[in-house]
Amino acid sequence: MKLPSIFLIAACLAGSSHAFEVAEFKSGMSQNDVKTLLIANWNFDRVLEPSDDVILAYDNDPSIARRYQFRFCKGKLVGFEQDVRPSLKSLIISVSNYNQKYGQPSRVYSNTHVVSNGEKAVFALFWKNNLEFIGVKYIVLPNNEQMSLSFDSNNLCYPTPRM
Repeated sequence: MKLPSIFLIAACLAGSSHAFEVAEFKSGMSQNDVKTLLIANWNFDRVLEPSDDVILAYDNDPSIARRYQFRFCKGKLVGFEQDVRPSLKSLIISVSNYNQKYGQPSRVYSNTHVVSNGEKAVFALFWKNNLEFIGVKYIVLPNNEQMSLSFDSNNLCYPTPRM
């Protein structure tokens, strides 16, 4: 009875080491490796570490709309979020592509929140693929809109999918 349990745990751990891969970034990478790749290969205007478990890379010109957020758990990459130029067309194409690849979303989130200058409306869809969640988020703020694609691996630091 103990032997199958050991194999199950080993299989889960082996599968979680690289649950997602986006460009050069793979879940399980160290925080230093991510930062080194960003600086060497991606030419962002800014690469910041606003907290111990986040790296934020972006360009100063908002018209470029290039921003990556990397989330870490115990020094290992477990979450990645990439901004996409917001449009209804981009939303529909992304959702259609993920529906074809992963089936219907496993979670849908829609809500409004009060923010300092009005309301924030959030619409997010998440698909489960093995040990990861793939998400499409669309946020409408009083003065602008935002869209992002996200990838989250199961981890011990925060529940997935991350809103």
